Amino acid sequence: MKKIIALTLTVLLVLSVVAPAVALAEGTSVDVVSSANPPIVKCKWEEEPGCPNYESGDPSHLTPGFQINPPLEACTTKTICYYAVVTDPDGVATVDQVFVDVYHPDGSPEPYGPSVEGGIQDRPYFKYEVPMGEIIPGSEAVALAQAADDMGLITYNSGYDITEVLFELTKGTAWIWKGCAEIDYEQPAGDYDVYAYAIDIKDGFSDPLHNQFLYVPICGIEVDFTAIDFGSTNLGVEKMIAGDTIWDCDPGINHATVRNIGNTWVNVTVMFDDMGFGQNYLDEWNVQFDARMGSDNYYYEGDIMPYETRMLRNALDLSCKDELDFSIKVIKGTGSHDGVITLGCEIYPFDGCPDDVVSISARGDCCGD
Repeated sequence: MKKIIALTLTVLLVLSVVAPAVALAEGTSVDVVSSANPPIVKCKWEEEPGCPNYESGDPSHLTPGFQINPPLEACTTKTICYYAVVTDPDGVATVDQVFVDVYHPDGSPEPYGPSVEGGIQDRPYFKYEVPMGEIIPGSEAVALAQAADDMGLITYNSGYDITEVLFELTKGTAWIWKGCAEIDYEQPAGDYDVYAYAIDIKDGFSDPLHNQFLYVPICGIEVDFTAIDFGSTNLGVEKMIAGDTIWDCDPGINHATVRNIGNTWVNVTVMFDDMGFGQNYLDEWNVQFDARMGSDNYYYEGDIMPYETRMLRNALDLSCKDELDFSIKVIKGTGSHDGVITLGCEIYPFDGCPDDVVSISARGDCCGD
């Protein structure tokens, strides 16, 4: 049972490896000669298969291009399908390969940062190369292109538009190439660069057609507890219930752990109700709380009053976790009391202070694997 924090947690704040071989090799070289009539990528776009509106991030298609939301579920992925309309002056049947090179957003943190280089352009922030091995000709291609244009998804090469593309698809002088690949729940939010290339059987290499899609930044947290039980306490004495960094697949009472399931760095927010202790005639609360993520007192948040939303200042890295500590101090009251903690999240920017970012990996905490 998982508790994803888009909901309110009802809590019981109750009082009572081989050695490498060595080989010598001579140098090698090769010279690939390109055709004088290379293929042309006329247009390209992305879609989210299974999504009724082709894109979860902009279902009303108010913004041109493709936007996709993260799954907000640990250890999961979403599929993106890449499409390109390609032709060749020597005939569409001479097109041999079509593929896209995809790059993480500029400013992404490691391991998705500038240290990873690749693709035809050997650029930093390389994500992957996706071969587009499925060829779609004829009327099916026409319908796909028309629908994508209607939704504002398509990026056109200079000099081309939907009328010209549909004419070529109808005549069979251009085809659609399609390839699909995954994006992970924890991969960084932002604008992903996509470059589409085509190669013909004469080694003719097209110019790239570039566009971007947006992995919509959405924070998300998940916890492994359903309640905090403070047990018995005395008036005016602060009592803490410590969390831990062990992810429990069966949520229970206390032992609080929180993990990041979004595609941004994330701050945790916390709000307590008054548990029925109320206020005095000066409107002063008869109970107050404290909270902390981790064990560093620098990030301790004290004197949290009921119904006050307080942000914990340290942040969780992508797919990372930490412990949550909660404290209570009762100023006036007797007997047993129940209450509610509401947890939420706020985006912490990738260009924020890295010293504030907790990087305890939660990638292995995939219950049910």
